[in-house]
Amino acid sequence: MTRRLPAWTLLALLALVLSLAACRKDAPEEAKAPGNPVAAVEGLAQALRDNDLLRYSRLSLPPELHARTEALWNDRVAQADPVADADAAEYDKMMARLTAPDAEAELNRDLEPKLAKLEAEIAGQWPLMQATALIFVNAAIQANTDLSAEDKTHASEVVAGLMAWAQPELFTDRARARAAVAALVDTANALDLPTLAQARALPMVPAMEKGGIALAGVKQVAKAYDLDLDRALDGVRAELVSAQGDRAQVKVRYPLLDKTVSFEMAMLRRGDSWYSAQAVADAEAELAEAGEAAATTSAGAPANPAG
Repeated sequence: MTRRLPAWTLLALLALVLSLAACRKDAPEEAKAPGNPVAAVEGLAQALRDNDLLRYSRLSLPPELHARTEALWNDRVAQADPVADADAAEYDKMMARLTAPDAEAELNRDLEPKLAKLEAEIAGQWPLMQATALIFVNAAIQANTDLSAEDKTHASEVVAGLMAWAQPELFTDRARARAAVAALVDTANALDLPTLAQARALPMVPAMEKGGIALAGVKQVAKAYDLDLDRALDGVRAELVSAQGDRAQVKVRYPLLDKTVSFEMAMLRRGDSWYSAQAVADAEAELAEAGEAAATTSAGAPANPAG
């Protein structure tokens, strides 16, 4: 992690770090997954459009499973090891820079020579770099055994669109860079998480709230470079492909830059509501794994000596 990275990559990484420092605002308790699979998918998209990750999480999982997932999150927070000094120092320094009174001016001043260097280094090399990156990323997608054939097709379409969009002149544009820096500074201040210890100590509900703030900031950074994620979410269209018993397949389409991307989403009915089958499976697997780990730890612990 000590390699020097291009300026636009640093901006993207900063946005990603912020998005990992997830917050709080109680979503309405009545938030309930819809009673048909198409409406359920549309509800998930709308929650992301509203930057409401708590509502998104509640629409993704049945109430009982969501409660168990939240309990596991909070238990892990309570039992987590202290934050490593090096990680804490790096995060705290970054947040101090982003929330300083003169943050925008200082960051823009430091960014200028990096942008100039990027312009000089990448001139004439981008087509080859772009083609190489596309081959590498697509190979990684195809080699990922956790992805279905449909997932791989969707991921490849997204990567192709983003690689076509990611032109050097976009990321070396000074006005865009200033807008991205302003969005990062605003987001860091809104998050109000000056230390990594504070960020890591968040229970699930406040973490989701902070995540919503970070998501809004990431959208603003992306929009500075003409990538409008809210437009994509506004354009989500879902249609039922098949339904049998408690299972359904929904075709999802959305605009990404100048293309329409589509994929199929498996849905699962629990009670009278529909949820993402993948989200339910992942949550159940994580809870089962945590239970097995706890049982192993308990079995291996020495018995308490008699008092």
